[in-house]
Amino acid sequence: NLDYLTAIVGKFLNLGRIERNQLNIHKSAINMNEEIFVPSISTLMPLAERKGMKIINKLTPNLKINADTDLMQIVANNLISNAIKYGHENGNIIVSNQDLNDKVEIDVYNDSEPITAEQKEKLFHRFSRLETPETKKVKGTGLGLYITKQIIEQHGGNIRVEPREKGNSFILQIEKGL
Repeated sequence: NLDYLTAIVGKFLNLGRIERNQLNIHKSAINMNEEIFVPSISTLMPLAERKGMKIINKLTPNLKINADTDLMQIVANNLISNAIKYGHENGNIIVSNQDLNDKVEIDVYNDSEPITAEQKEKLFHRFSRLETPETKKVKGTGLGLYITKQIIEQHGGNIRVEPREKGNSFILQIEKGL
């Protein structure tokens, strides 16, 4: 409960910064795998293990982008945390990337119920949560994906969700670093 409350406070603080245009971005060359996703996966692995889930990291080892380290950590934590919360027990979470010339695409997939077109429209909005029997069992504020989208867009990127045959992929595109 303490972790949950801490996360809620953090999300509301970030929401306030976003709405006041005070989301200060301090870009530097960062390694998305080693500096961002490996720590996020390591921190959240106990939650995944409680559900019997595996997190498979297929990110390129030296995946460089030019971004704010702290803000990208929020993005990774939100995406991995959601993949765990909404994924099937004993399912997989797969983090991978694809090179798109001057951009990189990062895909966070989880085994879960594929999102419908109607549900897709509700994602990434402030205080918006999907109303299904499965999601009603999960605590949340409806801010994580909204904050994630704002951070990615402030970095000149974009994020979307794509339903798959047996799950969903949350895919972000962002410019590569030097």
